[in-house]
Amino acid sequence: MADSKIQGSSGNSHIGAIVGWGTLTLATLGFIWLVVGQLAQGGAGREDEALEFVQKYKTPEMAYNLKDQTIEIGNAARANGAFIGVFDWERTYTDEGAIYMVTLTWKDNNKTRKAIWKVDVDAKTIEPSNADAKEFMQPVAVAPG
Repeated sequence: MADSKIQGSSGNSHIGAIVGWGTLTLATLGFIWLVVGQLAQGGAGREDEALEFVQKYKTPEMAYNLKDQTIEIGNAARANGAFIGVFDWERTYTDEGAIYMVTLTWKDNNKTRKAIWKVDVDAKTIEPSNADAKEFMQPVAVAPG
């Protein structure tokens, strides 16, 4: 009668080896899946860090950081009989490592304006991506509008 165990030519069972190698294979595949998932994610999940970095950004020429600049620009416009306000901040992950696009949208009298900055949260760099972003970074004396 045939034995139900898997046996080698010496009569020893190979079930322990099969289970061991199977477990090792599954663990290896799980590890690879985890590493690939982390690499694909890159700098994702750091939207708040990117936004805070942009809002606190200040060049030597600026009297205020960008967040406070919104208040000063609005006040300067009101002092001149104009309206600049309704500021809205957004941030978007770009799938390029730790690169985000941070957008500031606001009303300038009857038109909507949008400043966009490219932010690398790892390198701690900010690059204005359009004319409104460059203009928004100017001292309040030459404020947009």
